[in-house]
Amino acid sequence: MNDQKILNALSYFSLFFAPFIVPIAIWIFSGTENTKHHAKVALFTHILPTIGGIITALSVGIVGFSTNSSNVTGFIGLGLVVAVGLMTIVLALFNIIRGIQALTAKEDNPRFNSID
Repeated sequence: MNDQKILNALSYFSLFFAPFIVPIAIWIFSGTENTKHHAKVALFTHILPTIGGIITALSVGIVGFSTNSSNVTGFIGLGLVVAVGLMTIVLALFNIIRGIQALTAKEDNPRFNSID
């Protein structure tokens, strides 16, 4: 197992211990374009749930202040929280699958080891 495979997998598995720092460090300090590509993808999938949470909080706050109905605010808030929660679960599963694929990929596998 070479270092490139380990760095690719570490980019995805860092979701569990340092979701922003590890992909950024690998992206900056990695020598190969393939590893930089996987670090960028991992960083993007780690940032999306955070952005979704911020948008949810802002939306619920705006709706709460602009309407006098707690039912509307609760309905919109619950819908957004469920949507962001599902997105977070899907992206976590995506990162786990991609990390396993990175560790088990063959050296000549153009589908996983290419930048395209």
